[in-house]
Amino acid sequence: MNRNIETINKKFDRKLVGNAKMRRLVCETLLYFPRKTVDFITKNVWFVSSFEDSWGFVLRGDELVKGKFLVFLGDELFEQESSAQHYTIAHEIGHVVLGHRNSIIEKQSKAEVDSQERAAHQFALKYIHNKN
Repeated sequence: MNRNIETINKKFDRKLVGNAKMRRLVCETLLYFPRKTVDFITKNVWFVSSFEDSWGFVLRGDELVKGKFLVFLGDELFEQESSAQHYTIAHEIGHVVLGHRNSIIEKQSKAEVDSQERAAHQFALKYIHNKN
């Protein structure tokens, strides 16, 4: 398993920004997914969390290429059980893969947001639920 985690980590090419626990957790979660999904995510998504030795950090806008995605993982996630951590990351990957809009930037109805949340939930369960 460690060899696969290292391979996935290398595919991200500096797009895992945060502490070592977060980087490992994202790579572990991607082991549940088909290779095609892993390739898409490692190419198009940045994962960001806090650093162990820093209170903050800056990413310049031009460091994130247009058409790419940014997933922020809050510190509280890393205090949860492993299954909840994997589920949450898979859920966020679901939003990316399913092409969901961001309700923070674009106005959406509650029904649309709820529909997207249900779809991301089902997506995560498809890959995570039966494997834990």
